[in-house]
Amino acid sequence: SGSVILAGQPVEKLSDGRLAEIRNQFIGFVFQSFHLLPDLDAQGNVELPLIYRGVGAKERRRRARAALEAVGLAERCHHRPSQLSGGEQQRVAIARALVGEPTLILADEPTGALDSKTGKTVMAIFQRLNRERGLTIIQVTHEREIALHGRRVVHLKDGMIEKIEMVAEPLVAAEEAEPGPAPVA
Repeated sequence: SGSVILAGQPVEKLSDGRLAEIRNQFIGFVFQSFHLLPDLDAQGNVELPLIYRGVGAKERRRRARAALEAVGLAERCHHRPSQLSGGEQQRVAIARALVGEPTLILADEPTGALDSKTGKTVMAIFQRLNRERGLTIIQVTHEREIALHGRRVVHLKDGMIEKIEMVAEPLVAAEEAEPGPAPVA
């Protein structure tokens, strides 16, 4: 038993509306299946969360471009998802999670649909974001090697925490095509 504190507030006491506001403001989501809108280009997909926040068009474009640059895809900003590889689509999804400047990223099997080389690129991006921006990244994975890129592995069984493992020396993933530094959007 325990409680979850989000943005300094216990979640069980928050209204659905307030929870939605907190999710929008503090959390970026990355999904296994990308969830990109096929009719929007990469930049449009990354801008989408900012539209919900009421951010003006010029500022949306600037922040989306910075987020795409952070994942090494600025030059692919006008490509639609169908014109991008699976790894590029996942990096667009990461950029979309970053554009709102979250303090936490929740990633559900972010490497599950990727080959091992591309998966390591995603892990390198996450490690760089953690190191340079101080982002907390919580990811769900069934792959032990992917889990060992983090400093802490929480093992779940039947929805309950079975054990918490501290990783003394996390695996270090090197980015193949070294994206630039993680600019603050």
